Amino acid sequence: MKRKSTTALILAAFVVASLSLTGCGNTARNRNRNNNNSNNVQDGINNTRSYSQNAADATRNSADTARNATDNAVNAANYTAQNFKNDISNAGYTVTDWANNTKNYFKGKETNYKLGGDAVRLYEYNSASDLEGDINRIAPNGMTINGTDAKFANSPYYYRKGNTLIMYEGKEPAYVDEFNRVYGNPLRP
Repeated sequence: MKRKSTTALILAAFVVASLSLTGCGNTARNRNRNNNNSNNVQDGINNTRSYSQNAADATRNSADTARNATDNAVNAANYTAQNFKNDISNAGYTVTDWANNTKNYFKGKETNYKLGGDAVRLYEYNSASDLEGDINRIAPNGMTINGTDAKFANSPYYYRKGNTLIMYEGKEPAYVDEFNRVYGNPLRP
């Protein structure tokens, strides 16, 4: 019987010694788990900061986009004769002033240019309703304005950009293509 109790005592001592050396549940593994948990928490905090920064950047970008769209709309609405001259000159064409040749077809402030041998008349308006009213006065064939024959040799091309009515009195395909590119399809061919 002594032998069984001695064996049991040795076994118990061995278990106690083993537990004291390794700890309950492997301390090194627990430390790694704790470090991993700490790292995961820190990663979560960093990810949250990153998401917050991305959201703030997206908000700033949206605000910038909206501001640019507003600026572009205001600039398009305030399209002037000088803007026209710059646009056509920058496209590689020669535009010259053509003074003392006003026709006063419309209510807007008239500015005339020569593009090659063709006339281009611009009418700038202070209100969208005045511009729309004048556009509505143009017959579908473009040859009659407010019921009066304008005595054009060819039907002019009419375009609109912002607050300005642009009338091209010519047939040069390169100019028509450029106007279509810059101003879209003509209001009246």
